Amino acid sequence: MPRHQLRLDASSPTIIVPITARDLTELDQSAAASAAAPAGAAAEWRVDLFTPFTDGGGADPAQAVAALERLAGLLPDTPILATFRTTAEGGSAEIAADSYVALIDALAATGLVAAVDVEYRHPEAGRAIAAAHRHGVPVVASNHDFDATPPTEEIVARLEAMETAGADVAKIAVMPHSAADVVSLLDATERRYRRARIPLITMSMGALGAVTRIGGGAFGSAATFATVGAASAPGQLPADGVRGALDLLHRGR
Repeated sequence: MPRHQLRLDASSPTIIVPITARDLTELDQSAAASAAAPAGAAAEWRVDLFTPFTDGGGADPAQAVAALERLAGLLPDTPILATFRTTAEGGSAEIAADSYVALIDALAATGLVAAVDVEYRHPEAGRAIAAAHRHGVPVVASNHDFDATPPTEEIVARLEAMETAGADVAKIAVMPHSAADVVSLLDATERRYRRARIPLITMSMGALGAVTRIGGGAFGSAATFATVGAASAPGQLPADGVRGALDLLHRGR
């Protein structure tokens, strides 16, 4: 079982800080910065950005496990979401399908992650979800569209499909090209939130979608990604500013 839980509640969205380190030196620096994040924040470790994976792929999961152990030691009180983002979903590295499952399994087996990310459209998503669950680790199923915003009905359908696939959290990030696109994402979030039995994490990326990173909780999004260092996606805002905005919104309810 994980040593920490990733607590998600749309009434008080959790801030998740990305850790984008390429090597152990940067990992130490990122952990030090993350330790200064607002109280209650979680961290997302982007495993695909780590050098053993970006230098050609196929890295032994043991290298990721060793780095995770180091990170967990530096952040003993912080829930960690471990994410390997493939190139198909905008990530920085690619590994074979079987290796993807083996990596998820190895990271979950440590008990050091609060959750693992599994891309719901990955060809081995079902096996990866099952591997994490065997170790009692929750799964954040994810989908990213860096080009456009799908229609509202399609966003709702994808979030529902993640739940049907066995995910414990459903996450989607889309790229808006108009204010109407941002409204579509928020509309889809609210519609799915009314029926979902698992937490949702949704966002519009880029400057146009920044409002969803602050106000998403009102529509049913239970977390937001914010930075204390390098961003991992377009439009992420500084964590301190996001914390202040969330506190203001909460007091206004």
